[in-house]
Amino acid sequence: MSASPESLGEQTLDALGRDQVGAAAGLLRRMYPADQGILLRRASRAERRVLIALLTPDELADILDDAPTLAAAAVTRELVPEQAADLLDEVDTYTVADILQELPDEHAAAILAELEKPEEVTPLLQYPPDTAGGMMTLDYPQVRRGVTAGNALDRLRLFGEDAEGFGWVCVVDDENRFAGSVGIVELALATPARSVGEILDRYDRALVTVAPETDQEEVHRIMSRYWLSIVPVVNDQSVLLGVIRAEDAMLVAQEEATEDMLRIASAPGERVFGPLHLSVRHRLPWLVLNLGTVLVAAAVVNLFESTIAAIAMLAVFLPVVAGQGGIAGTQTVTLVVRGMAVGEVPPPAGLRLLGRELLLGLLHGMALAALAGALGWLWKGSLGLGIALAIAMVGNLLVAALTGAGVPLLLRRLGIDPAVSSAVFVTTFTDVLGFLIFLAAGAFFVTWLG
Repeated sequence: MSASPESLGEQTLDALGRDQVGAAAGLLRRMYPADQGILLRRASRAERRVLIALLTPDELADILDDAPTLAAAAVTRELVPEQAADLLDEVDTYTVADILQELPDEHAAAILAELEKPEEVTPLLQYPPDTAGGMMTLDYPQVRRGVTAGNALDRLRLFGEDAEGFGWVCVVDDENRFAGSVGIVELALATPARSVGEILDRYDRALVTVAPETDQEEVHRIMSRYWLSIVPVVNDQSVLLGVIRAEDAMLVAQEEATEDMLRIASAPGERVFGPLHLSVRHRLPWLVLNLGTVLVAAAVVNLFESTIAAIAMLAVFLPVVAGQGGIAGTQTVTLVVRGMAVGEVPPPAGLRLLGRELLLGLLHGMALAALAGALGWLWKGSLGLGIALAIAMVGNLLVAALTGAGVPLLLRRLGIDPAVSSAVFVTTFTDVLGFLIFLAAGAFFVTWLG
Protein backbone atom coordinates (compact mmCIF):
# COMPACT_ATOMS: atom_id res chain seq x y z
CA MET A 1 0.00 0.00 0.00
CA SER A 2 1.48 3.36 -1.06
CA ALA A 3 2.07 6.03 1.55
CA SER A 4 -0.28 9.01 1.70
CA PRO A 5 0.97 12.50 0.75
CA GLU A 6 0.70 13.54 4.40
CA SER A 7 2.80 10.56 5.52
CA LEU A 8 5.43 11.20 2.85
CA GLY A 9 5.54 14.85 3.86
CA GLU A 10 6.13 14.02 7.50
CA GLN A 11 8.83 11.50 6.56
CA THR A 12 10.50 14.11 4.33
CA LEU A 13 10.65 16.73 7.08
CA ASP A 14 11.77 14.11 9.59
CA ALA A 15 14.63 13.03 7.31
CA LEU A 16 15.58 16.65 6.78
CA GLY A 17 15.61 17.22 10.53
CA ARG A 18 18.11 14.35 10.88
CA ASP A 19 20.30 15.87 8.13
CA GLN A 20 19.52 12.97 5.81
CA VAL A 21 19.25 15.23 2.78
CA GLY A 22 19.47 12.43 0.22
CA ALA A 23 16.63 10.51 1.87
CA ALA A 24 14.57 13.68 2.05
CA ALA A 25 15.08 14.30 -1.67
CA GLY A 26 14.01 10.75 -2.50
CA LEU A 27 10.85 11.01 -0.40
CA LEU A 28 10.03 14.43 -1.86
CA ARG A 29 10.26 13.08 -5.41
CA ARG A 30 7.75 10.34 -4.60
CA MET A 31 5.09 13.02 -4.17
CA TYR A 32 3.01 14.69 -6.89
CA PRO A 33 3.89 18.33 -7.68
CA ALA A 34 0.70 19.64 -6.03
CA ASP A 35 1.53 17.75 -2.82
CA GLN A 36 5.14 18.92 -3.00
CA GLY A 37 3.91 22.51 -3.11
CA ILE A 38 1.65 22.01 -0.10
CA LEU A 39 4.55 20.49 1.84
CA LEU A 40 6.88 23.35 0.90
CA ARG A 41 4.34 25.88 2.12
CA ARG A 42 3.89 24.02 5.40
CA ALA A 43 7.61 23.68 6.02
CA SER A 44 9.61 26.32 7.87
CA ARG A 45 11.46 28.83 5.73
CA ALA A 46 14.82 27.14 6.40
CA GLU A 47 13.39 23.72 5.48
CA ARG A 48 11.71 25.19 2.40
CA ARG A 49 14.97 26.63 1.08
CA VAL A 50 16.78 23.32 1.51
CA LEU A 51 14.01 21.37 -0.23
CA ILE A 52 13.83 23.85 -3.12
CA ALA A 53 17.57 23.45 -3.64
CA LEU A 54 17.06 19.68 -4.01
CA LEU A 55 14.65 20.06 -6.95
CA THR A 56 15.45 20.59 -10.62
CA PRO A 57 14.08 23.60 -12.54
CA ASP A 58 11.57 21.33 -14.35
CA GLU A 59 10.35 19.93 -11.02
CA LEU A 60 9.96 23.44 -9.59
CA ALA A 61 8.05 24.56 -12.69
CA ASP A 62 5.65 21.63 -12.26
CA ILE A 63 5.06 22.68 -8.64
CA LEU A 64 4.28 26.26 -9.64
CA ASP A 65 1.89 25.01 -12.32
CA ASP A 66 0.04 22.36 -10.29
CA ALA A 67 0.16 23.41 -6.63
CA PRO A 68 -2.50 25.63 -4.98
CA THR A 69 -1.84 29.32 -5.55
CA LEU A 70 -0.74 30.09 -1.99
CA ALA A 71 1.67 27.15 -2.00
CA ALA A 72 3.12 28.18 -5.37
CA ALA A 73 3.51 31.74 -4.09
CA ALA A 74 5.35 30.50 -0.99
CA VAL A 75 7.85 28.73 -3.25
CA THR A 76 8.21 31.75 -5.55
CA ARG A 77 9.03 34.02 -2.61
CA GLU A 78 12.21 32.02 -2.05
CA LEU A 79 13.45 32.52 -5.63
CA VAL A 80 15.35 35.45 -7.09
CA PRO A 81 13.36 37.26 -9.82
CA GLU A 82 15.44 35.86 -12.70
CA GLN A 83 15.05 32.26 -11.49
CA ALA A 84 11.34 32.70 -10.75
CA ALA A 85 10.72 34.23 -14.20
CA ASP A 86 12.49 31.33 -15.95
CA LEU A 87 10.22 28.88 -14.16
CA LEU A 88 7.01 30.90 -14.63
CA ASP A 89 7.66 31.14 -18.37
CA GLU A 90 6.73 27.43 -18.44
CA VAL A 91 3.43 27.99 -16.58
CA ASP A 92 -0.03 29.04 -17.83
CA THR A 93 -0.48 32.81 -17.91
CA TYR A 94 -3.48 32.88 -15.60
CA THR A 95 -1.57 30.81 -13.04
CA VAL A 96 1.37 33.23 -13.28
CA ALA A 97 -0.98 36.15 -12.66
CA ASP A 98 -2.50 34.44 -9.61
CA ILE A 99 0.96 33.77 -8.16
CA LEU A 100 2.20 37.31 -8.76
CA GLN A 101 -0.85 38.77 -7.03
CA GLU A 102 0.07 36.85 -3.87
CA LEU A 103 3.61 38.27 -3.78
CA PRO A 104 4.88 41.59 -2.38
CA ASP A 105 4.52 44.32 -5.04
CA GLU A 106 8.25 44.87 -5.49
CA HIS A 107 9.03 41.18 -5.91
CA ALA A 108 6.11 40.71 -8.32
CA ALA A 109 7.19 43.70 -10.42
CA ALA A 110 10.77 42.42 -10.59
CA ILE A 111 9.60 38.98 -11.76
CA LEU A 112 7.19 40.50 -14.30
CA ALA A 113 10.03 42.50 -15.83
CA GLU A 114 12.05 39.31 -16.33
CA LEU A 115 9.26 37.26 -17.97
CA GLU A 116 9.69 36.29 -21.60
CA LYS A 117 6.19 37.57 -22.54
CA PRO A 118 5.04 39.96 -19.80
CA GLU A 119 2.42 41.42 -22.14
CA GLU A 120 0.43 38.18 -21.84
CA VAL A 121 0.32 38.38 -18.03
CA THR A 122 -0.17 42.12 -17.54
CA PRO A 123 -3.83 42.19 -18.75
CA LEU A 124 -4.73 39.62 -16.10
CA LEU A 125 -3.16 41.63 -13.30
CA GLN A 126 -5.67 44.45 -13.68
CA TYR A 127 -8.42 42.24 -12.27
CA PRO A 128 -8.64 41.00 -8.66
CA PRO A 129 -7.92 37.27 -8.39
CA ASP A 130 -11.42 36.55 -7.05
CA THR A 131 -13.15 37.86 -10.21
CA ALA A 132 -13.78 36.34 -13.63
CA GLY A 133 -11.03 38.51 -15.08
CA GLY A 134 -8.56 37.15 -12.55
CA MET A 135 -9.62 33.55 -13.24
CA MET A 136 -9.63 33.63 -17.04
CA THR A 137 -6.92 32.28 -19.29
CA LEU A 138 -5.79 33.94 -22.51
CA ASP A 139 -4.41 30.73 -23.96
CA TYR A 140 -7.29 29.02 -25.78
CA PRO A 141 -8.32 28.05 -29.34
CA GLN A 142 -10.18 30.81 -31.18
CA VAL A 143 -11.39 31.11 -34.78
CA ARG A 144 -13.60 33.46 -36.78
CA ARG A 145 -17.06 32.51 -38.09
CA GLY A 146 -15.85 32.16 -41.67
CA VAL A 147 -13.16 29.59 -40.88
CA THR A 148 -13.89 26.05 -42.08
CA ALA A 149 -14.29 23.08 -39.75
CA GLY A 150 -11.12 21.53 -41.14
CA ASN A 151 -9.07 24.66 -40.48
CA ALA A 152 -10.58 24.96 -36.98
CA LEU A 153 -9.35 21.45 -36.16
CA ASP A 154 -5.93 22.36 -37.56
CA ARG A 155 -5.89 25.38 -35.26
CA LEU A 156 -6.63 23.09 -32.31
CA ARG A 157 -3.76 20.79 -33.31
CA LEU A 158 -1.35 23.71 -32.99
CA PHE A 159 -1.81 23.50 -29.22
CA GLY A 160 -0.07 20.11 -29.23
CA GLU A 161 -0.42 18.21 -25.96
CA ASP A 162 -2.24 21.17 -24.40
CA ALA A 163 -5.14 20.48 -26.78
CA GLU A 164 -6.21 17.65 -24.45
CA GLY A 165 -7.62 20.29 -22.11
CA PHE A 166 -9.92 21.76 -24.78
CA GLY A 167 -13.06 20.05 -25.99
CA TRP A 168 -14.18 23.14 -27.91
CA VAL A 169 -13.15 26.11 -30.03
CA CYS A 170 -14.29 29.68 -29.35
CA VAL A 171 -15.83 31.53 -32.30
CA VAL A 172 -15.73 35.30 -32.81
CA ASP A 173 -16.94 37.67 -35.53
CA ASP A 174 -14.82 40.15 -37.46
CA GLU A 175 -14.92 42.63 -34.53
CA ASN A 176 -13.71 39.89 -32.14
CA ARG A 177 -17.15 39.72 -30.48
CA PHE A 178 -17.96 36.36 -28.99
CA ALA A 179 -20.34 34.37 -31.21
CA GLY A 180 -20.35 30.99 -29.48
CA SER A 181 -18.29 27.83 -29.08
CA VAL A 182 -18.16 24.64 -31.12
CA GLY A 183 -17.24 21.25 -29.69
CA ILE A 184 -14.58 19.03 -31.21
CA VAL A 185 -17.16 16.33 -31.97
CA GLU A 186 -19.30 18.83 -33.90
CA LEU A 187 -16.25 19.95 -35.90
CA ALA A 188 -15.19 16.37 -36.59
CA LEU A 189 -18.66 15.35 -37.82
CA ALA A 190 -19.04 18.39 -40.08
CA THR A 191 -17.68 18.36 -43.62
CA PRO A 192 -14.20 19.95 -43.69
CA ALA A 193 -15.35 22.74 -46.01
CA ARG A 194 -18.29 23.79 -43.86
CA SER A 195 -17.85 27.09 -42.01
CA VAL A 196 -17.85 27.27 -38.25
CA GLY A 197 -20.52 29.97 -38.45
CA GLU A 198 -22.89 27.56 -40.23
CA ILE A 199 -22.37 25.00 -37.47
CA LEU A 200 -23.17 27.63 -34.84
CA ASP A 201 -26.33 28.75 -36.68
CA ARG A 202 -27.53 25.17 -36.90
CA TYR A 203 -27.56 24.67 -33.14
CA ASP A 204 -28.78 28.20 -32.32
CA ARG A 205 -27.75 28.10 -28.64
CA ALA A 206 -28.15 30.99 -26.24
CA LEU A 207 -24.84 32.60 -25.30
CA VAL A 208 -23.79 32.45 -21.65
CA THR A 209 -21.00 34.89 -20.79
CA VAL A 210 -19.71 36.82 -17.80
CA ALA A 211 -18.12 40.23 -17.34
CA PRO A 212 -14.53 40.43 -16.06
CA GLU A 213 -15.78 41.99 -12.79
CA THR A 214 -18.09 39.04 -12.03
CA ASP A 215 -17.38 37.45 -8.64
CA GLN A 216 -15.81 34.00 -8.75
CA GLU A 217 -18.67 32.45 -6.77
CA GLU A 218 -21.16 33.69 -9.38
CA VAL A 219 -18.97 32.20 -12.12
CA HIS A 220 -19.09 28.82 -10.41
CA ARG A 221 -22.87 29.06 -9.97
CA ILE A 222 -23.33 29.81 -13.68
CA MET A 223 -21.12 26.91 -14.76
CA SER A 224 -22.91 24.51 -12.40
CA ARG A 225 -26.37 25.69 -13.45
CA TYR A 226 -25.78 25.22 -17.18
CA TRP A 227 -23.24 22.36 -17.03
CA LEU A 228 -20.67 24.40 -18.93
CA SER A 229 -17.12 23.31 -19.65
CA ILE A 230 -16.10 26.92 -20.29
CA VAL A 231 -17.45 30.40 -19.61
CA PRO A 232 -16.31 33.18 -21.97
CA VAL A 233 -15.37 36.51 -20.39
CA VAL A 234 -16.48 39.49 -22.46
CA ASN A 235 -16.50 43.28 -22.06
CA ASP A 236 -19.41 45.69 -22.54
CA GLN A 237 -19.14 45.36 -26.33
CA SER A 238 -19.17 41.53 -26.12
CA VAL A 239 -15.51 41.42 -27.21
CA LEU A 240 -13.96 38.13 -26.06
CA LEU A 241 -11.29 38.76 -23.40
CA GLY A 242 -10.60 35.21 -22.24
CA VAL A 243 -12.24 32.01 -21.02
CA ILE A 244 -12.66 30.25 -17.68
CA ARG A 245 -12.39 26.48 -17.71
CA ALA A 246 -14.49 24.19 -15.54
CA GLU A 247 -11.50 22.76 -13.68
CA ASP A 248 -10.42 26.25 -12.63
CA ALA A 249 -13.93 27.07 -11.42
CA MET A 250 -14.01 23.85 -9.37
CA LEU A 251 -10.76 24.77 -7.63
CA VAL A 252 -12.20 28.18 -6.81
CA ALA A 253 -15.38 26.59 -5.43
CA GLN A 254 -13.32 24.38 -3.12
CA GLU A 255 -11.28 27.36 -1.90
CA GLU A 256 -14.44 29.42 -1.32
CA ALA A 257 -16.15 26.64 0.62
CA THR A 258 -13.08 26.25 2.83
CA GLU A 259 -12.80 29.99 3.37
CA ASP A 260 -16.51 30.31 4.26
CA MET A 261 -16.18 27.50 6.79
CA LEU A 262 -13.17 29.21 8.37
CA ARG A 263 -14.99 32.56 8.48
CA ILE A 264 -17.95 30.99 10.26
CA ALA A 265 -15.47 29.69 12.82
CA SER A 266 -13.88 33.18 13.03
CA ALA A 267 -10.57 31.85 11.69
CA PRO A 268 -10.41 33.24 8.12
CA GLY A 269 -7.26 32.71 6.09
CA GLU A 270 -5.80 30.08 8.42
CA ARG A 271 -4.32 26.70 7.59
CA VAL A 272 -3.60 23.82 9.95
CA PHE A 273 0.17 24.25 9.81
CA GLY A 274 0.23 27.97 9.03
CA PRO A 275 2.53 30.45 10.78
CA LEU A 276 1.78 30.80 14.49
CA HIS A 277 1.69 34.61 14.43
CA LEU A 278 -0.98 34.57 11.71
CA SER A 279 -3.14 32.21 13.76
CA VAL A 280 -2.85 34.52 16.76
CA ARG A 281 -3.65 37.57 14.62
CA HIS A 282 -6.71 35.92 13.07
CA ARG A 283 -8.18 34.28 16.17
CA LEU A 284 -7.35 36.55 19.10
CA PRO A 285 -9.54 39.53 18.08
CA TRP A 286 -12.58 37.28 17.80
CA LEU A 287 -11.78 35.57 21.09
CA VAL A 288 -11.60 39.00 22.73
CA LEU A 289 -14.93 39.93 21.14
CA ASN A 290 -16.41 36.66 22.32
CA LEU A 291 -15.15 37.40 25.84
CA GLY A 292 -17.12 40.64 25.73
CA THR A 293 -20.29 38.87 24.61
CA VAL A 294 -19.90 36.22 27.33
CA LEU A 295 -19.58 38.99 29.90
CA VAL A 296 -22.89 40.40 28.66
CA ALA A 297 -24.46 36.99 29.27
CA ALA A 298 -22.82 36.92 32.70
CA ALA A 299 -24.31 40.35 33.44
CA VAL A 300 -27.78 38.96 32.66
CA VAL A 301 -27.20 36.09 35.09
CA ASN A 302 -25.99 38.61 37.66
CA LEU A 303 -29.36 40.40 37.48
CA PHE A 304 -30.93 37.27 38.92
CA GLU A 305 -28.26 36.61 41.52
CA SER A 306 -30.71 36.76 44.42
CA THR A 307 -33.15 34.50 42.55
CA ILE A 308 -30.45 31.90 41.90
CA ALA A 309 -29.31 32.10 45.53
CA ALA A 310 -32.88 31.37 46.66
CA ILE A 311 -33.61 28.78 43.95
CA ALA A 312 -30.23 27.14 43.34
CA MET A 313 -31.62 24.44 41.06
CA LEU A 314 -32.06 27.09 38.34
CA ALA A 315 -28.27 27.22 37.94
CA VAL A 316 -28.18 23.51 37.11
CA PHE A 317 -30.16 24.05 33.91
CA LEU A 318 -28.43 27.18 32.59
CA PRO A 319 -26.01 25.11 30.43
CA VAL A 320 -29.00 23.21 29.01
CA VAL A 321 -30.67 26.40 27.83
CA ALA A 322 -27.45 27.90 26.43
CA GLY A 323 -26.32 24.66 24.80
CA GLN A 324 -29.57 23.97 22.95
CA GLY A 325 -29.84 27.54 21.71
CA GLY A 326 -26.22 27.63 20.60
CA ILE A 327 -26.43 24.36 18.68
CA ALA A 328 -29.71 25.31 17.00
CA GLY A 329 -28.31 28.71 16.03
CA THR A 330 -25.12 27.19 14.61
CA GLN A 331 -27.15 24.69 12.56
CA THR A 332 -29.23 27.50 11.07
CA VAL A 333 -26.38 29.93 10.38
CA THR A 334 -24.26 27.22 8.73
CA LEU A 335 -27.13 26.16 6.47
CA VAL A 336 -28.02 29.74 5.54
CA VAL A 337 -24.45 30.86 4.83
CA ARG A 338 -23.82 27.80 2.69
CA GLY A 339 -27.11 28.37 0.86
CA MET A 340 -26.07 31.94 0.10
CA ALA A 341 -22.68 30.80 -1.15
CA VAL A 342 -24.18 28.41 -3.72
CA GLY A 343 -26.92 30.82 -4.82
CA GLU A 344 -29.86 29.06 -3.17
CA VAL A 345 -30.90 32.18 -1.23
CA PRO A 346 -31.41 35.14 -3.60
CA PRO A 347 -32.29 38.44 -1.86
CA PRO A 348 -36.04 38.21 -2.61
CA ALA A 349 -36.19 34.83 -0.80
CA GLY A 350 -34.86 36.26 2.49
CA LEU A 351 -38.24 36.74 4.19
CA ARG A 352 -39.47 33.32 3.09
CA LEU A 353 -36.31 31.75 4.52
CA LEU A 354 -36.76 33.66 7.78
CA GLY A 355 -40.35 32.45 8.09
CA ARG A 356 -39.34 28.86 7.41
CA GLU A 357 -36.60 28.91 10.05
CA LEU A 358 -38.94 30.50 12.63
CA LEU A 359 -41.47 27.72 12.01
CA LEU A 360 -38.72 25.12 12.43
CA GLY A 361 -37.59 26.86 15.60
CA LEU A 362 -41.12 26.72 16.99
CA LEU A 363 -41.54 23.02 16.15
CA HIS A 364 -38.14 22.08 17.57
CA GLY A 365 -38.73 24.26 20.61
CA MET A 366 -42.07 22.62 21.40
CA ALA A 367 -40.57 19.13 21.09
CA LEU A 368 -37.61 19.99 23.32
CA ALA A 369 -39.89 21.88 25.71
CA ALA A 370 -41.88 18.72 26.36
CA LEU A 371 -38.71 16.66 26.94
CA ALA A 372 -36.76 19.20 29.01
CA GLY A 373 -39.81 20.34 30.97
CA ALA A 374 -40.71 16.80 31.94
CA LEU A 375 -37.07 16.09 32.86
CA GLY A 376 -36.86 19.16 35.08
CA TRP A 377 -40.13 18.34 36.80
CA LEU A 378 -39.30 14.67 37.42
CA TRP A 379 -35.66 15.28 38.39
CA LYS A 380 -36.16 18.17 40.79
CA GLY A 381 -39.80 17.58 41.68
CA SER A 382 -40.71 21.16 40.72
CA LEU A 383 -43.59 21.84 38.33
CA GLY A 384 -42.59 25.51 38.15
CA LEU A 385 -39.06 24.57 37.05
CA GLY A 386 -40.46 22.28 34.35
CA ILE A 387 -42.70 25.07 33.00
CA ALA A 388 -39.85 27.61 33.09
CA LEU A 389 -37.54 25.22 31.24
CA ALA A 390 -40.21 24.53 28.63
CA ILE A 391 -40.80 28.25 28.04
CA ALA A 392 -37.04 28.84 27.78
CA MET A 393 -36.67 26.06 25.20
CA VAL A 394 -39.38 27.46 22.94
CA GLY A 395 -38.16 31.03 23.36
CA ASN A 396 -34.48 30.32 22.85
CA LEU A 397 -34.97 28.14 19.78
CA LEU A 398 -37.07 30.92 18.25
CA VAL A 399 -34.21 33.33 19.04
CA ALA A 400 -31.75 30.87 17.46
CA ALA A 401 -33.88 30.63 14.31
CA LEU A 402 -34.36 34.40 14.09
CA THR A 403 -30.69 35.26 14.55
CA GLY A 404 -29.30 32.23 12.69
CA ALA A 405 -31.15 33.26 9.54
CA GLY A 406 -31.49 36.99 10.24
CA VAL A 407 -27.82 37.84 10.98
CA PRO A 408 -26.45 36.48 7.65
CA LEU A 409 -29.33 38.14 5.76
CA LEU A 410 -28.64 41.46 7.49
CA LEU A 411 -24.88 41.25 6.86
CA ARG A 412 -25.51 40.60 3.17
CA ARG A 413 -27.90 43.54 3.03
CA LEU A 414 -25.16 45.75 4.52
CA GLY A 415 -22.65 44.52 1.93
CA ILE A 416 -20.67 42.43 4.46
CA ASP A 417 -19.66 38.82 3.83
CA PRO A 418 -22.36 36.76 5.64
CA ALA A 419 -19.79 34.15 6.64
CA VAL A 420 -17.82 36.63 8.76
CA SER A 421 -18.28 35.72 12.41
CA SER A 422 -22.04 35.11 12.10
CA ALA A 423 -21.75 32.31 14.66
CA VAL A 424 -20.29 34.69 17.27
CA PHE A 425 -23.27 37.02 17.06
CA VAL A 426 -25.79 34.17 17.01
CA THR A 427 -24.28 32.57 20.12
CA THR A 428 -24.38 35.92 21.90
CA PHE A 429 -28.10 36.36 21.26
CA THR A 430 -28.99 32.80 22.26
CA ASP A 431 -26.94 33.00 25.49
CA VAL A 432 -28.18 36.42 26.59
CA LEU A 433 -31.86 36.03 25.68
CA GLY A 434 -31.94 32.36 26.67
CA PHE A 435 -30.69 33.13 30.18
CA LEU A 436 -33.06 36.09 30.44
CA ILE A 437 -36.12 34.07 29.44
CA PHE A 438 -35.27 31.08 31.65
CA LEU A 439 -34.35 33.01 34.79
CA ALA A 440 -37.31 35.37 34.50
CA ALA A 441 -39.71 32.46 33.97
CA GLY A 442 -38.04 30.48 36.74
CA ALA A 443 -38.29 33.34 39.22
CA PHE A 444 -42.03 33.60 38.55
CA PHE A 445 -43.20 29.98 38.16
CA VAL A 446 -40.98 28.32 40.76
CA THR A 447 -42.05 30.92 43.34
CA TRP A 448 -45.71 30.54 42.33
CA LEU A 449 -45.96 26.78 41.76
CA GLY A 450 -42.94 25.47 43.64
